[in-house]
Amino acid sequence: MRVGVAGLGRIGAMHARNLARTPGVDEVVLVGRDAGRTEAVRTRLDEQRGGETGWASVSTTVDPLTDVLPSLDGVLVASATDTHADLARVVADSHTPLLIEKPLALGVDELTELSRDLDATGTPIMVAFHRRYDPGYQRLRQHVLDGDVGTLRLVQATENDHHALPVDYIPQSHGMWLDLLVHDFDIIPWVVGDPVVEISMIGSVLDEPVYGDHQDTDTAMVTLRFASGAVGSIGALRRSGAGQDVRLEVTGTNGAFGAGYGPRTPITSTEPAGVAPANPYDTFGDRFVPAFEEEIAHFVRMIRGESESLTPPAAGLVATALAEAAAESFHTGRPVRPRSTASTTRTTTTA
Repeated sequence: MRVGVAGLGRIGAMHARNLARTPGVDEVVLVGRDAGRTEAVRTRLDEQRGGETGWASVSTTVDPLTDVLPSLDGVLVASATDTHADLARVVADSHTPLLIEKPLALGVDELTELSRDLDATGTPIMVAFHRRYDPGYQRLRQHVLDGDVGTLRLVQATENDHHALPVDYIPQSHGMWLDLLVHDFDIIPWVVGDPVVEISMIGSVLDEPVYGDHQDTDTAMVTLRFASGAVGSIGALRRSGAGQDVRLEVTGTNGAFGAGYGPRTPITSTEPAGVAPANPYDTFGDRFVPAFEEEIAHFVRMIRGESESLTPPAAGLVATALAEAAAESFHTGRPVRPRSTASTTRTTTTA
């Protein structure tokens, strides 16, 4: 199996490494426009391989993706956000199985049209909402489905990055709601099976003034109201010295369960027997090693026709609608009812 990777930044290089280590992949093709940069990524992958056996071969090309597609069994796209929609159409039209980084589109209207067009091609497509492939989140969802939680009452999430974003990326990040919180907006409704009917978001600029220059935030709290009447919250930081901290708790009438808790969770207990974590998570890649590995393994199975996508293009509609509503709430200071993803008609704010 020959799989291409287009977009060779931090995420693309990580995916290329995981592809090279996945059984069934014979060759990973790094597709880039800059020969020097593409070769540098290939060299780093060789260094990471070390003496480990079983890796696929890694090659490079500066040919346009459209020229390379006929020789590939699958494509992973991890390029800049603004290129996702166009590249998704190109790959889908070639009927080459695709794994593409989120967000596929920046708004509900655009994503609704795009997902319909992509579905019409019949091409297998996964959008990289990696938490749906994470064992902890999958087990958490199963506890809800099995009734172990009972009647849902409270959902609490933490979304703290350890390291600050590069300052020059902040203006093109499209806001915390689309660049960071979109993962929570995807995974929370998926885990609890209860749609969000109202969202509020407040935030401050306490870490990096550039966020304020672009009407963004680095310190935020989101509150959620679900259709059942249950409530929830998401606390988010763009930089936390404690470490990478991503958790989700679900509490109901029968019990409470949480994903993201363990010896590396970057919280120091102040109880008498409490200790600080010896090796807190450093990055999102560090925190979600099992999720990213299983996402790639699932992609390979999808290429073979053995599995269906857990995250087809339309799966991102709920997260995108919540991101839109969170942005509106942040800028207006009012709670917002997310628009229905079954229609492109706008539903507006409520008191």
